[in-house]
Amino acid sequence: MSLSGFDKRFDDLRDYILKITEWIWEGRGIDLIRDYYAEDCPVKTPAGAFSGVEGVIRGTLETLQEFPDRTLLGEDVIDSEDAPGTYYSSHRIFSHMTHQGHGAFGAPTGVRAGVMTVADCLCRGDRIVDEWLVRDQAGLALQLGHSPEAMGQALAEKAPMPGREALVDRWRGPEGDLDIEALGPVAERYRDLWQHGRLERLRTGYDRAIDAKVPGARTLRGHDDLERFWFGYKAAFPAGTFRIHHWIDREEAGSPRRIALRWSLETAHQGGGVFGPASGAPVVLLGITHAELRGDVVVREWHQLDEIAIHAQIAQHRSS
Repeated sequence: MSLSGFDKRFDDLRDYILKITEWIWEGRGIDLIRDYYAEDCPVKTPAGAFSGVEGVIRGTLETLQEFPDRTLLGEDVIDSEDAPGTYYSSHRIFSHMTHQGHGAFGAPTGVRAGVMTVADCLCRGDRIVDEWLVRDQAGLALQLGHSPEAMGQALAEKAPMPGREALVDRWRGPEGDLDIEALGPVAERYRDLWQHGRLERLRTGYDRAIDAKVPGARTLRGHDDLERFWFGYKAAFPAGTFRIHHWIDREEAGSPRRIALRWSLETAHQGGGVFGPASGAPVVLLGITHAELRGDVVVREWHQLDEIAIHAQIAQHRSS
């Protein structure tokens, strides 16, 4: 995919995203953020949101203070051109890092951890102009010896979570909410699973040797592991309204079919599952999912959700 309006040094959007990520983080080119992010770029995560390139710089420096040896290994960039000169990337990253400084995860532990992140970026004119990012914060917390539930409680006390409507709106892009049926059977299956709890769709829609990465730095192999993950979530959140806010479906010669979707589930904490006893809390799950498929059957999958932000919503409701 050639790039209109971008520096000629970049071959395509994948090349652009991988190179600027390496230059900024591992090359310590922090000042390059001003070159490759729009001055007023919004950055949204399940735990918070801000606008402005100086906030991106501040967040980068704070992370490097806590994890100075952090690497960002780009596993995949699933991309699309949504309009002439306007490009979307969904960038999956695996990071190794050692907890060597004070910060959001407390006093340094010296523990070396590995964590998955997915970032959706809207790019135009050689710059990132909008970004949505999910990191497996619970997986990182567990590796450093912290309780995701306790960290959720602390997050709720530090920065109150907004209401459900505001959280869903945070996850929307210029396209709003997409027509799931128009996206096809794979999108409909995700809706059936998250919104309606139709767990029979797992065995028909997933390969028997499914390899899935899910929050908590966990790897699932096979239908039994996959079902246990879904039982935990659907016990806690049995019903809700599932929306897809962005969708990329790529098929290229010599590669599996690859899908990236940014989605939300507006729900309530109605049952005892992986998030503790039912609280009745209004909750919004903000996720990004990548999948590799054979036809319509998922062979590999990556679900990114910030479980600490989910715990924060529940903790805030319990204390209200």
